[in-house]
Amino acid sequence: MGKRLLLIFILITASIVVIGCGKKNDYTEKAIDYLKNLDSYSCDINMKIENDKQTINYTGKQFYDKRYGYRFELDKSRVLIYKGDKISVKDLQSGLKYDTDKDFDSLFKLSFIGEYVKLLYTNEVIKGSLKKVGNEEFEVIQLDIPGNNKNISKAELYVNKIESFPKYLFIYDSKGKKKIQIEYINFKANEEFQKDIFDIT
Repeated sequence: MGKRLLLIFILITASIVVIGCGKKNDYTEKAIDYLKNLDSYSCDINMKIENDKQTINYTGKQFYDKRYGYRFELDKSRVLIYKGDKISVKDLQSGLKYDTDKDFDSLFKLSFIGEYVKLLYTNEVIKGSLKKVGNEEFEVIQLDIPGNNKNISKAELYVNKIESFPKYLFIYDSKGKKKIQIEYINFKANEEFQKDIFDIT
């Protein structure tokens, strides 16, 4: 009789664990599906970069269209256009325009939600959790960032549970220390953009 009760207890416990794991996947599935179906967006951003010596703050505006690429208007000082293997830059102070290789900048490019959409398709380890910040509930998607940069190792993307809009992105080094903090403001999904927005003029 004792063995039978023990067996029933084990089966019930196992069922609860399986159901709990299923729920964990369910509450991040909505956010992941939403991000994968983003064709375009625009938003304002606040970006804070921390290292051992200083903290640097940036503000800017982002545009993304899966057909045309990325546009980043940085602090009213520069415009960066990301297309394929090339970054086109315009210095708004001097008017100087130039092209550079995509590897020249990994930092600002990582602030685009489009980069995390790509990782959702390729990342083998995607973890999810629920967190509350103030009065807002978020679905938090945790991803590994590929590459050899120890300062950019993992990311947590906070997606509003009700609207499914990205709100925060935190990037950590290989030791788990927060290095980059990004806030997305006025996020507008699936906007219609003209192709010339993604050209340097």
